[in-house]
Amino acid sequence: MKKKFVIAALAFSSIATLSSFNESSEGSSEKRPMFGSEVTGHGPCYYTGEVQADGTGVTAMEVETTTYVFWIGFPSTSTVYNQCKP
Repeated sequence: MKKKFVIAALAFSSIATLSSFNESSEGSSEKRPMFGSEVTGHGPCYYTGEVQADGTGVTAMEVETTTYVFWIGFPSTSTVYNQCKP
């Protein structure tokens, strides 16, 4: 029982230490999330040349997102349709 308690205490303290760790080089106080994703940038909005059923043009925009898994960021780029007005 004593070993389990010590292991649990070490695990909790290591998670608490990692959650307070910040790798920012600018010195900002913003911390990385442990899990989740956030939009980090987007490109210009443009017409694709296609037409919807109601006669309006289809718009597209490139969106860059960063997905975090245990504070490690994985950037990705995707195209979002009909979410903007050029």
